[in-house]
Amino acid sequence: MYFCTYLCINMKIKYLPIVGAVFLVIAMTIQFVLSYRRNKEDIMERIDHKMEMAQKDVTSELYDMSDAVSEIASYLPQHAKDTTTQYELFSTVLWRFPDLYSCYFFYKPNHFPNQTRHVGIGLRRAGKDSIIHYRYENMSDYFEREWFKGAMLSDNNGYWSRTYRDVDSDTLIFSYALKVYDEHDNNIIGVAGADYTLEWAQQLLLLTRPYEDAVCQLYNPDGTLIVQTGEIDRHNMIVSEKTMSPANMKLVIGVPDYHLWDGMMRLSLITFIVLVIGILVAGLLIRRLWRDQAKYVRSETENRVMEKELRIASNIQKSILRIGERDKVKAADKWSDIELQAALEPMREVGGDLYDFYRKDDDLYFIIGDVSGKSVTAAMFMAATVNLFRSAVRRLQSPKAIMEDINAVLSDNNPKMMFVTAFVGRLHIPTGEVLYCNAGHLPPIKVQSDDVQCTKHGARSAKEIALIPNIPLGYDGTFRFEEQGTMLYHNDTLVLYTDGITEARNEKREMLGMKRWKQIVEENISPLNKVDMYAIAEAGLKFIGKAEQTDDMTLMTIRLTQEVQPLTVRVENRLDQWPILKNALHNYGLCAGLNKPTLKRLQLAVEEAVVNIVRYSQATEITLTARHSPLTITLTDNGTIFDPTAQKETDIVQNAEGRQIGGLGITLLRQIADELRYQRIEDKNELTIIKNL
Repeated sequence: MYFCTYLCINMKIKYLPIVGAVFLVIAMTIQFVLSYRRNKEDIMERIDHKMEMAQKDVTSELYDMSDAVSEIASYLPQHAKDTTTQYELFSTVLWRFPDLYSCYFFYKPNHFPNQTRHVGIGLRRAGKDSIIHYRYENMSDYFEREWFKGAMLSDNNGYWSRTYRDVDSDTLIFSYALKVYDEHDNNIIGVAGADYTLEWAQQLLLLTRPYEDAVCQLYNPDGTLIVQTGEIDRHNMIVSEKTMSPANMKLVIGVPDYHLWDGMMRLSLITFIVLVIGILVAGLLIRRLWRDQAKYVRSETENRVMEKELRIASNIQKSILRIGERDKVKAADKWSDIELQAALEPMREVGGDLYDFYRKDDDLYFIIGDVSGKSVTAAMFMAATVNLFRSAVRRLQSPKAIMEDINAVLSDNNPKMMFVTAFVGRLHIPTGEVLYCNAGHLPPIKVQSDDVQCTKHGARSAKEIALIPNIPLGYDGTFRFEEQGTMLYHNDTLVLYTDGITEARNEKREMLGMKRWKQIVEENISPLNKVDMYAIAEAGLKFIGKAEQTDDMTLMTIRLTQEVQPLTVRVENRLDQWPILKNALHNYGLCAGLNKPTLKRLQLAVEEAVVNIVRYSQATEITLTARHSPLTITLTDNGTIFDPTAQKETDIVQNAEGRQIGGLGITLLRQIADELRYQRIEDKNELTIIKNL
């Protein structure tokens, strides 16, 4: 601009259009090339992301199938001679996995050499709400079929069959089969399996297509085609291939390449039109610039107005983030049972970092995040994120639901593809449960009071909590986030921060990094695990020294100042109250450190015990109590006397209505629990389940 001004003042008017046109043509060419490349990269990234989401959907369904067969194989050896329980097990599997067509178990040949017994049983769907039981006796050819032979020859990961026609139902299916071992001598007793129909696979591919005109193909591990939605033309399509665990099947997705070129040319055309308009406008401005030097005065005035607007925007941002002098949290936001501190140091007048918190009864919800970019637009994006968080926490309970609600709104109408890395958590203060959901943000640091590793100053060490990264907010509004959990105890502290701290550089261009940052946190922990937030912030600024700040820096600490209590949930003795207990048990188990398969099995076992109490105890209420380290779950009811742990053998031959209390449920409890105790206290039954972590 200053060079153009010099030309306007010192050159004759007849040369101004020529010089201006030359400079603007060069600028237009550079801008067009850069825009073309950028648009191409953006569109390719969108297509790749959509393909990856489609592949994840197919993989998830195949995992469900292998999980169903693994569940049959894990429970079947205990009831190898009892067909009634086997049918109940198969019915449970078909109920839990509604997309399965059938499930079954066949003994290996001559498994019963001295007596006549059936060699295969199973269940198969015969309609939307109908299931057929079948049993084969003295069947001589099942062990010659591909799925049986493949499973017997495969390793313990199972075998995925080719597509074949089921002779009983005349349906095209493909199978997953797994060897089943005797629980006593570890010998193979047979093969368990499950089927998907080709019609289901066809429908699944149609639902997972990233575009309506995309083509999907699913191949067996040996390269044979299972099902497809059309032919793939590799010359005119963008093709993505992925081998999916656990089936080692290959999913191929083809997207017509006009999705790339049409979008790219449309964006490039818009850029071209904008540049042409810019040339015309700039030509007029250059022509007039030499006549009216008063434009400099107007420019200075505009700059002063802009600075004033930036100051106003900065004040608005600070008010949104509830920060004042030295960016301290207001005193009104402090409580007796927790201690929360937060600070934000923007790189410019306005920044893209954010934090917020909201207390609802005994739950503290909190968020910290970082918006891409450092412009005023980023600050407005930040403000929108904070307001969406405040709206969501008043309507929703879980961090996962809050994160998905914010993501859906931010992803809608986001042409600049801005994004936010964020961490959303919920602290249930009485029990210390911290449920959290991450969206591409850095892992918080937990300072735990029972940590045995000490620093040289005698304070406890700091550790990062485990994270599933997920994707940042603003990319895909349909993305399903994954939730995690951890525990806080008395005087435990959670330290949250943005990458402006860990990526800060000093005058030698050395990055602070995660190792130095954890060391700073450890050196500023008191013997009571109290983290001095402003001390660690000052230590970070001291490391930077006189170097220029390159990013916004945000810090938040949350300290639990009261003793934690056991989880206690009391409900009426009705089956419709189980979801309340299930949700509380799921959250507590997730925070206690149980992995998802173990947590699911624990929920299933406790559900069986609760069902028995509801059906047979004549109690009026049920109380679930949970404690941590080890995980101890206690079910208390005021029903009639019954000691399920006294049962030596379970009568599983009898039907479900006539079976005594604790049948299958107690069997499951004994399998998953490390210790199981019963006692009768004050006219109440008390069943205690202990699971070591």
